[in-house]
Amino acid sequence: MRSPALDLSMFHDPSAYPKPNYPIFNGGIPFKKENLPYFFVFEWELAGEWAEDAQWWFMDYWTLSFVFVALYLILVFWSRRWMASRPPYDLQKPLIAWNFFFSVFSILAVYRGIPEVYRSIRHDSLYYSMCLGMNLRHNPVASVWAILFVISKVVELGDKAFIGISTSRYFVTLNALAHAFMYPYYTARAAKVHVPRRLAMAITLFQITQMIFGIYANAYAYFAMRAGLHCETPWENIYISALMYLSYFLLFLNFFVDAYLRRTLNKMKTFAAQGTNIGEELTDYLKIN
Repeated sequence: MRSPALDLSMFHDPSAYPKPNYPIFNGGIPFKKENLPYFFVFEWELAGEWAEDAQWWFMDYWTLSFVFVALYLILVFWSRRWMASRPPYDLQKPLIAWNFFFSVFSILAVYRGIPEVYRSIRHDSLYYSMCLGMNLRHNPVASVWAILFVISKVVELGDKAFIGISTSRYFVTLNALAHAFMYPYYTARAAKVHVPRRLAMAITLFQITQMIFGIYANAYAYFAMRAGLHCETPWENIYISALMYLSYFLLFLNFFVDAYLRRTLNKMKTFAAQGTNIGEELTDYLKIN
């Protein structure tokens, strides 16, 4: 079965898709705040013109992601050359502030994303949750945070900017959840606070799990579309996204083996060569680190 070609007309002709009138409607019924799966909702989270305009802008100028990636690569290599003959700058305080900001942002994104994932599975189905993306009419709050999350990728100067624009509830929530652990960890490290080695291992394991689930989500969409079901995901997106998740999975897995398993194994060999009690020494080593 040949994969259908990706129709890019939607990225250049927003008028082809009618925009809903405000207030936001859900299946023709005026949207009610009390139906949202949250304890509280801010008025600006109920979307409005700015959120929809941002969505159309991203779809119309999606190719700018390549420009951001190019600028990011230039900045990385140029900064290395620039700093090669110069003393390092003291960026501890800006780094702490930067990581703290993204810690708070990611935690808030998780708080807005998880209820949407839970609701979509419990009240709809796994198929709906996997194949039908969020939009401003179904859950304006989660959709607005998905847009903000995409914008944050640009602010992070290339961190996953090449992934492109995605409104998948799983993509946004899983990435935000990973960042909700990562950025507090980075903040603590920047502040020179000792972080237990076990916590660092747990974060890496979560990142590996995230990549496994990303591969599963793409496989689910692939087989659903092969079975003739509708999925709001072009074939090209599935292939590219699956390749990305697979490459990240191998990268994090290799890092985990090198940084933790191989290092621990080398310590065990050292203890064995010294004739010491491996169990006690290894326990003390893990406690210290």
